[in-house]
Amino acid sequence: MTADQRTDGKAPARQAPGRPRDGRIDAAIIAATRELILETGYTALSLSAIAVRAGTTTAAIYRRWSGKVHLVHEAVLSDEVISAPNGSGDIRQDIRALVETTRAMFDRPEVRVALPGLIADTVADPDVHNMMITRLTGNLADFETRFGQQRRGDDELPMLAEVVAGSAIFRILIRQNAALDDAWVDAMTEMITERWPVE
Repeated sequence: MTADQRTDGKAPARQAPGRPRDGRIDAAIIAATRELILETGYTALSLSAIAVRAGTTTAAIYRRWSGKVHLVHEAVLSDEVISAPNGSGDIRQDIRALVETTRAMFDRPEVRVALPGLIADTVADPDVHNMMITRLTGNLADFETRFGQQRRGDDELPMLAEVVAGSAIFRILIRQNAALDDAWVDAMTEMITERWPVE
């Protein structure tokens, strides 16, 4: 993603004058990024290596993304934002859906490898930070209405989203091979729903 930020958290790619972008190059760059993260790790990942693997140039990468952190963010983090509750009337079902969506976002090999370095760089890059927060928040109004999750003025995430995403991230950072499996989903759902009367 480029540094130009849209309100939906996704940045429009930079357009070179003249010819339209070739989507095959975009896909090749994303695929090469995912492959190389698993081979070299995040820190050693270079745009020049990505360009060689993708059969393109670093200039082509910079026409699409402003740098490594933007590219890796798009390559490894799912486009799916955490969904707002569906109004099913079943608190446990809604919370479990939130936990499962969070697991799907973070429980992939390339995410686990990239996450420590990506988080460090995200903190230093306001554009990428805003993209990540947008993906984690989903629909804040629905979260707050459904679960009574009021935010202080300086909070960017509802507490519920912060707890679930934070738990997944912390687990991966502290224990890289720790499972985010069905047992984790069950335990998180049970722990959270203890505070609500569940039908």
